[in-house]
Amino acid sequence: MREVRLSGNLSTVPAAAPVLTALRAQAPGLLHVVDPYKVPLAEAVEKARAMADLGHPALLVGSTDNPAFDQRVAPYVAELRERTDLPLILHFPSIPGRGAPLCPGADAVLVHAVLNSVRSFFVTGGLAATARTATALGQDGPELLRSASFAFGTDGKTHEAVGARPAAEDGVELPRLVAEVAAADFDLAYLLYRHGRVPDRVLRAYRRGLAPQQLLFVGGGVSSYRQVREYHDCGVDWVVVGNGLETADWRDTLHGMSGRPGGRPGSVGDPAVPPGIAAELQRGLRRPVRSDPAGRQVYATNVGRLHELLPAVVTPVTSAEEVAHVLRTTRAAGTPVAVRGSGHSFGRQGLSDGGVLIVGEPGDPAVRVLDDGTAEVSARAPWYAAELALNAQGRSIPVLTNHLTVSIGGTLSVGGYGEGTITHGGQVDLVRRFRLVLPDGQPRWCSPTESPELFRYGIGALGTLGVLDRVVLRTVEHQRLTTIATQRHPSLTALVDEVGWMAQEQRSPVDLFSAQHYEGGFIATYGMRGGPLPRRLEGRAETRVEADWPLRSMRESRRNPADPSVHFIWADYCLSLPAAAEFARFLEAGILATPGYREGGGRLLMLGVHRPEQRPGVPFTPAAGLRGLALGFGLYFSVPRGDRPAVDRVQAMHRRVLAECLSLGGRPYLAGWYDLDEADLQSMYGDDLTALRRLRRELDPQGLFNQGLLA
Repeated sequence: MREVRLSGNLSTVPAAAPVLTALRAQAPGLLHVVDPYKVPLAEAVEKARAMADLGHPALLVGSTDNPAFDQRVAPYVAELRERTDLPLILHFPSIPGRGAPLCPGADAVLVHAVLNSVRSFFVTGGLAATARTATALGQDGPELLRSASFAFGTDGKTHEAVGARPAAEDGVELPRLVAEVAAADFDLAYLLYRHGRVPDRVLRAYRRGLAPQQLLFVGGGVSSYRQVREYHDCGVDWVVVGNGLETADWRDTLHGMSGRPGGRPGSVGDPAVPPGIAAELQRGLRRPVRSDPAGRQVYATNVGRLHELLPAVVTPVTSAEEVAHVLRTTRAAGTPVAVRGSGHSFGRQGLSDGGVLIVGEPGDPAVRVLDDGTAEVSARAPWYAAELALNAQGRSIPVLTNHLTVSIGGTLSVGGYGEGTITHGGQVDLVRRFRLVLPDGQPRWCSPTESPELFRYGIGALGTLGVLDRVVLRTVEHQRLTTIATQRHPSLTALVDEVGWMAQEQRSPVDLFSAQHYEGGFIATYGMRGGPLPRRLEGRAETRVEADWPLRSMRESRRNPADPSVHFIWADYCLSLPAAAEFARFLEAGILATPGYREGGGRLLMLGVHRPEQRPGVPFTPAAGLRGLALGFGLYFSVPRGDRPAVDRVQAMHRRVLAECLSLGGRPYLAGWYDLDEADLQSMYGDDLTALRRLRRELDPQGLFNQGLLA
């Protein structure tokens, strides 16, 4: 370990400088860093205003990169300064020979001395060069915040930028580093763990060893209030959040991380539920609530495993009355509440960060077949239980997905698509009537003639307006035997060209259709329940007869449980047939042929959507507004849990695919992982989004219920 010697007089500003004084006085807290190379200026302005409204003392403007700083960043900062009064702190690596890049409009600059760098300039030279530049600027120069900075874990980006080796996490080097920082002329220590969490022992070692006036900053991978609170509990003064707020729902996330869930003004501190509410919730529930750490941890993530958000109380519900009890209790306490079915969701769906989480217990599907062939079922039941009960009565659900262990209500909150969609649309298109428990606990039946606006927006919209309790679905006569035909195709474009024959009919010529990437080529599967296949397939496909074909998915899901060591990053895209051909060419050249597709364990599945005459409405589903034959493309990746670089690569691929889908007039399926901003939502949903949000404000004026993308 080299000795740290800071050349020259670096005290170019008074000891009681404004920004540093504010940071010392207001700690502990949260700081957001806006990356000007990624975040549009308009969004940065909104974030600065939101940070100010929440009482945060400053906004960081920074990046691990600094190319063309004067051309790209300087005007960005100048414009941002014109549109906000919040102090701006520059946060960039030093440039050899120049030091930390400076520009007008900045109130302060974090000047990093990377003490474990293998390049001497980044150890002391950057500080000295920045001090000289700031002194030359005189009164226009920014306040210098001198930082001893360390990067932990495998961090190729930081190593490349400043030559940083992984910082010590234990052994004799850790106390030596802490002592060096405490003895030198630093204002703060900045600990960065881009792909993990700085260990508690490291945080406590710095907190104990730093001088009283020195601050402790920590950054990297923070996305929840729980993470912020845990860092504060270890003595961290300021938690720096970057990527965790680079999402479409950044406002909700910022409120949550600030201890203000749901954006409720004036609600400060820990968003955990008030004392005693667990006992109050238990009074109306048959099954025990979970407020113990182990019980809550079970529900802290979903099948995507990209986020870990810990609820304060988990409430298992078995009836509409129990759902209503939870909603009334949380509303009276001013506590946020989220809803979860089977947890087969992605992103932050089905998760709660410090609030109450409603978990629907599967139970009996309580199937009742009506005279017109429809069936009333419990929305908390899994699809396989409802299908088995219907089969026993000679009926069947004509659209089933590949995951029959998921809840009926959870699937209907997004759409529900499967092999039968080629004929019958989505599972939402089967719905004739449903009972919704509204955010105030009141149940309401919805249909085209009963609360028609709630019927339009109460399903397929991410559970934004209430909790589904009972559903009346269209069913068909049960046919135990299904004739299956399979065709192989050399490429995705050849497959899409071939399936176009199905668009020539007014209705789908087959009952079932799906396709997938298989052994270097593509295989299409067609099915007919209880009848012969179309003549076109005779002699051109391999055929067989299967018993209980729809239920095979249940058997497969039982044999292949979701792997808890993997991040599942799945997304689906739906396009009309002409656009689907262009989309297939893009996927084949730009995604399937790339190393990233193989390295990410990529799979591609395809479904057909035929829309002759279906249930009107359901505007937030991916096939809404499409006529004739449309195709859905499912692009599914799985990467090792904790491998952040792999996650970033896969998400970058999905962003490219999403941009292409939208440019061709298609839509993503909101059941999967997506990165949509407000402009995307307005472009796709327009007046329907406005109407949904109006309804939500009327039903949930406090903004406590099931916050999400559309809310």
